Amino acid sequence: MSLTRVGAARQALAKGLAVQGADRDAVVAAVERGGLPELGSGRLRLRPGRRHPALLRLVTPPAWWGTRGARADGFGVLAGAIEVVADAARRAGGVLTVPGVSLDGTAVPPDGDLYWLETIDPVERELLYALLRRHSPALIALAGRGSFSREGRRDRVGSRWLADSGEHLAARNIGPVTERHLEQVRAELRRRDGIGDLDRMDVAPVEDDGTVLVRCLDAQTTLAEVRAHMLLLDALALRARGQARRGDRCAFVRQDLLDDNRARAVTEGLRAVFVEDHGPRAGAGRDEQRQAGRPRERSERRRPARQAARALLADLVPEFAKLDATAEELAPLLGLVELPGRTRPPSGQDLLRCDTGGRPLSDTLRAALTDTRPGGALLPLIVEGHPGSAALMLQAWGQALSTGEPLRERCGRDEPGRAGPRRGNGPPSHRRRRPADRAPGAAPDGRRDPRPTRGGNPQ
Repeated sequence: MSLTRVGAARQALAKGLAVQGADRDAVVAAVERGGLPELGSGRLRLRPGRRHPALLRLVTPPAWWGTRGARADGFGVLAGAIEVVADAARRAGGVLTVPGVSLDGTAVPPDGDLYWLETIDPVERELLYALLRRHSPALIALAGRGSFSREGRRDRVGSRWLADSGEHLAARNIGPVTERHLEQVRAELRRRDGIGDLDRMDVAPVEDDGTVLVRCLDAQTTLAEVRAHMLLLDALALRARGQARRGDRCAFVRQDLLDDNRARAVTEGLRAVFVEDHGPRAGAGRDEQRQAGRPRERSERRRPARQAARALLADLVPEFAKLDATAEELAPLLGLVELPGRTRPPSGQDLLRCDTGGRPLSDTLRAALTDTRPGGALLPLIVEGHPGSAALMLQAWGQALSTGEPLRERCGRDEPGRAGPRRGNGPPSHRRRRPADRAPGAAPDGRRDPRPTRGGNPQ
């Protein structure tokens, strides 16, 4: 018997899918006649997408995913539902794929996976929304995917879905999520952007059922990636729940910086460089510039997106430990930020580029969509591509998750290939030597000083 004072929240998912070579409405009708399995307190549903005739969304009811056993059962049901949809597409003469992946030359636009996180009161919902808004650029960089063709070509854009979308806005600073205040936010959005719907934002509070909608994560190729993203969102919800219980507040993020970092993440993904605000510069609060009416100088620094995403994951280790997460479950995210940066970070789309021994690409994709193992087929690909670094990564994160202590952030430049934190403020070759380490007569940089000594003889 155990007692949990701050537990995980329920979460619902709308998995983005696509049908090629068949009528989508016929596939939806066939699935509705046969029915989909139940999960938790409801039954899964298949809904047609709005943006393109080939898009689908498989929607789950709110369910608990806070333990390893619950995730195993839930993703087993989800994989079974995807099998039902794939069989219906095959009987209709087509194949089931994911958005943004073209198998027969048909242009299938990218789409996203939607997540709904439940909250217990308005205070928790406000904190969760603020936390998700603050980290939305890092979430976009982690989940962003480019389009993929049968020939193996993949564009280098961070998120093709968000780059081509005209239905997404950066999350605004809302504050209280009361009905009156949300109406004022709608009026401001309508006046500034011509849009009065809060659900057009990357993250949006849902008033009807007290949930927070996350709609800025691209549709993933494997269930292992969906599982890792669900764990990440669950950890953020658990962090917000703990903050609400302690009475903490979320740090404020300037809207101009958020818009800038979001644009960088959409365009470049994990290759982007974010700008972070560290408040007013020292001594700039009561100077002549402020008295003249000019804005206060602020201290800003640039930070690689991979380092920001890695810091987010490392900071959430206590929440991951409470969720009974394993390093293998988080491997699709860890591989993006921990492995050496000289190569492209591995993702589920790399499975479609591998030699399948003559097996059709649609079968490879279907296997990736129904593999319920932690890490799925992507984990062996990560280990084979980086045998030494991947083993160290899994070992370091496994130990951290077993203890529940946050990993320290690296100092100096971003080096995703290192499994642990680096000591010092810079690369080893650039560190200044201490005075005790210098040889007699040496210059401050360690080289021999050619100047003569007091006796007139050079050393």
